[in-house]
Amino acid sequence: MVKYVVPSFQRPVIFRDQTYSFLKKHNISDSDIHLFLRSDDPYINDYMDRATGINFHITDVRGVGRTHNYITEYFDEGDFIVEIDDDLKELVDNERKPVKDFKSVVESMLSRMVDEEISYGGTYQVANNKFMSGNPQYTTDLRYMLGCLRFRRIRKDIVLETNYAEDFENCIKHYIRDGKILKNNWIAPITKNYQDGGCKNDGRDNETEKSDKVFLSTKYPKYSRIFQRKSGVWDLRLREYKV
Repeated sequence: MVKYVVPSFQRPVIFRDQTYSFLKKHNISDSDIHLFLRSDDPYINDYMDRATGINFHITDVRGVGRTHNYITEYFDEGDFIVEIDDDLKELVDNERKPVKDFKSVVESMLSRMVDEEISYGGTYQVANNKFMSGNPQYTTDLRYMLGCLRFRRIRKDIVLETNYAEDFENCIKHYIRDGKILKNNWIAPITKNYQDGGCKNDGRDNETEKSDKVFLSTKYPKYSRIFQRKSGVWDLRLREYKV
């Protein structure tokens, strides 16, 4: 059974109007949705009032990477989960048209991951039809996948060490584990990654991200290189390098 997992913090209205609305539009049952909230979230009751049929999990864990580890420990080894940010607006294809059947996307990813013994999957990170169409639909080499929407077969041996570069670390560690990760290059999420509030914005800034990314590039020089964008943001390039 597929479980749809959404961590959220202080954004009950955004969760209701975006991710929850998206899931309901695609006929995902409330009983298959798992919402992870922090115990110090002042809006816990608002979440529960707006979506009473889903599974609520209240934790004392803070930060994206630590929440990821908590979710890994909560579910059973081998469980298939679809992790989604709380502000997913839409999923679009390589012609920038809304995906009509999200369940079929999930089933296709699950089937391929089982058949090819892959533990981690994701989508293209930017809804740019030119770049998306310029890639094969599916790839299994080391490529960056945004943490907004990802597909995981729970592996207890994957424990994250960073908090704000967890999407990069997930790609690296699962690639090392399985020798491949599955990316669907023809679909991409529409969201706002840095809007106010939410798990990803809690304590996150350019310096904390830089620290996490320096750590990864130092620990995994074969798979990552750090660089600074013109905007000043520090980022990683993921691929296999000669060391």
